Amino acid sequence: MTTSRSSSARPWGARATKSRLSRRSRRRESGTGKELLAQAIHRRSARKDGPLVAVNCAAIPEGLLESELFGHERGAFTGAVRTRVGRFELARAGTLFLDEIGDMPLGMQAKILRAIEERRIERVGGERPIDVDVRIIAATNQTLSHLVEEGRFRADLFYRLHGIQLRLPPLRERLDDLPELINTFLDRARSKLSRTTATISHEALQCLWVHAWPGNVRELKHVLEGAVLLSDGVIRPEHLPPTIQTSGVKERATASGRSLDETIDDVERQMILAALGRADGVQVRAARLLGITEQSLWYRIKKHGIQARVTGSPPALSSLPASLPAARPTPPVEQPVSAELDLDRSVKRSRSSA
Repeated sequence: MTTSRSSSARPWGARATKSRLSRRSRRRESGTGKELLAQAIHRRSARKDGPLVAVNCAAIPEGLLESELFGHERGAFTGAVRTRVGRFELARAGTLFLDEIGDMPLGMQAKILRAIEERRIERVGGERPIDVDVRIIAATNQTLSHLVEEGRFRADLFYRLHGIQLRLPPLRERLDDLPELINTFLDRARSKLSRTTATISHEALQCLWVHAWPGNVRELKHVLEGAVLLSDGVIRPEHLPPTIQTSGVKERATASGRSLDETIDDVERQMILAALGRADGVQVRAARLLGITEQSLWYRIKKHGIQARVTGSPPALSSLPASLPAARPTPPVEQPVSAELDLDRSVKRSRSSA
């Protein structure tokens, strides 16, 4: 089991953990996007051409976990009507993502450690060792060092996996990511639900900004998807869950020491900058991403003093007024007295000649 094609390289594990709720509980938070981080690591590694295989260790019963990871031979147990390849073999030359490894039973931890050390496995009911070549990325919502102290996690496996540790903070600690996440999830929800447009009102944005997000990025994703489903294309507060409509407004305003309008202006500015970045500075495309008109985007760019790339003159009004006022009559031009006398003489001459 290695991190490269060479069988002599040492294996490593990236343990993606999350912010601690309290010292007493010794728990961390779920929904911060640790599987997305594992996917990003895999895509940018030398193993990107190999598979990424994910296993949720907490979701598989203890009696089936060994078969799930190592596979089994036909007839190994009741119901094993055919040979099954395990996740270690499926992830060959790629990455094996062990999610919630802190919930793995102690007996299974010993078998995982042996597979890492020997770089080979045996299927359940099998007698032939099988060489494996995978990278291990392990994640948990618990603090493994505390589990080791309590005797619930093997110390040797902990140190074997403890190569590079990455911490994913909860969403409330990285609100700068909120505009980009909102844009991304709105685009996905619009495409998934076949909606022509999906945008968010100023009032609904206030609700999202002040919410504490105990469910983190996963909660935000599902809230926006449900809001797009309930709305007519523009998300308003009534399309959000009741807890999000009213949660945390007073507490967050007191903690920040800033007015709500100032906070919302910051969010709006961040969303515009994120959209302009995704649109390579083209305001027409950025407005389309934000679900607003080009005129509205131009106004907001001027309002926030954003240095955007000039793509032409300011946008014209989308439509003319239904009716225009009647033209005002042209007032008569007053002429000097000498000009009037010259005009009378010319008229008299023309009459005498006739």
